[in-house]
Amino acid sequence: MEWLKDLLVLILPTVLTAVFSWLGIDKIKFQRYQRLIEIAEEAVLYADDYYPESSGVDKLKEAIEYFKAAAQKAGLWVSDKEAEEKVRIAYQALQRQALNNLARQLAGE
Repeated sequence: MEWLKDLLVLILPTVLTAVFSWLGIDKIKFQRYQRLIEIAEEAVLYADDYYPESSGVDKLKEAIEYFKAAAQKAGLWVSDKEAEEKVRIAYQALQRQALNNLARQLAGE
């Protein structure tokens, strides 16, 4: 079994590189995507912290504005549509994470 691990360690990076390049995903695009998701999560948390009494629609608008400003500051251009998509993705991911944490607490883990 050890030889199988060694073989995977040698072959897997090459295979993943080939798959990502075939899909048109390179390191720079992936890093951009990761950074935008981080900024979007930050924007969602910002809107939730600074506007606790606002409605969801108002928080979404604030999060999008925060996201666009932070992305621009980081040197990343985003369209309005992409900004809204990333903020919504981040919101859903944070909600899912919170629900998973709650479920684990209720299960006694």
